[in-house]
Amino acid sequence: SWVALALVLCVSHIHSKTLHQNKAASGRALVAGYNSEIGVYSLNDGVLSRDGSWPVDPNLTWWVQAGDSFYAIHEVGDYNGVSGGAASRWKLDGNGQLNQVESISLQSVYPAHLLLDADHNLAYTANYGGGAVTVISMQSGAFQSVVQLLEYGDGCRDASHPHQIVRRGDFVWVIDLGCDAIYTYRVEAGQLSHITTTPVGAGYGPRHMAYVDDIAIVACELQSHVLVFDINADGSLTQKQDLGFATNEGNKGAEVLVHNGYVYASSRVVGVVVVYKIENNQLTRIQELALDGTWPRSIAIKDDIMLAADKEGNSVQVINIDAASGMLSGGGSLETPSAPAFVMFFE
Repeated sequence: SWVALALVLCVSHIHSKTLHQNKAASGRALVAGYNSEIGVYSLNDGVLSRDGSWPVDPNLTWWVQAGDSFYAIHEVGDYNGVSGGAASRWKLDGNGQLNQVESISLQSVYPAHLLLDADHNLAYTANYGGGAVTVISMQSGAFQSVVQLLEYGDGCRDASHPHQIVRRGDFVWVIDLGCDAIYTYRVEAGQLSHITTTPVGAGYGPRHMAYVDDIAIVACELQSHVLVFDINADGSLTQKQDLGFATNEGNKGAEVLVHNGYVYASSRVVGVVVVYKIENNQLTRIQELALDGTWPRSIAIKDDIMLAADKEGNSVQVINIDAASGMLSGGGSLETPSAPAFVMFFE
């Protein structure tokens, strides 16, 4: 019994020491969506709490922070009486409230994604509802004017639905869910110059893309596939893997992120995050984590914590990431403003 007691004390000491050493991530996060409210949260050693709300315009479904400014898209058909969606810039005041500084019409409706390009003083929006991409010139962090409107749709399976824009250096990729295509552009003289179009599987509906080193990973929405491409020197893409995604037939892929040698892709209907390990520029599927909610439209990662926004459940769930294995384990959930579509960490 003395041996057993000593063993218990030893194990307890090791356990408490491990808990003390492995503090989880801390920071601040926001949740936005199809409503007129930003939910603001604090993360302290992996424990999430709600700080309050910022009142905003309706349907600000994608955000970017740069310096002391926040930038958002307005996923609407008209804004301030002008036809088309909009992009806007916001700043926090001395009272901790978010105020709009400026906005610009996108000349196309229902944007789904915003990307800032400080290297070229540009911003890009993927206008899902308008089948178009808007290119905006910027100066000192402020929107200047629309310098290009790229419209798609000829010969597509569906209406064109650009869902996301990704940049590396001078190359820009547009992921078009409705046309089962990824368009490669080069930034030249303040505009996008088309290089090539990469088709994906018919009916796959590519939605979001991430890259690491010289591979690009694409999560598809309409069919449950994750695709891996080599990124060629000219920015074109060559597919080399077509991997299974969610096991539930009829699931809809959402977002994909790369973190510490692993790929994390969320999928909706049966809410899951699927984990892939990256080795030798190839992906191996290693886990499918069932979430509390059904509709993880957006995920964000900071250190060893992932947040997943559940659009149908009006909640955000904390997910723990094991740094050694990349594997996930589910934590608790908190309420969000209605129909959350986006979550991000901010400074």
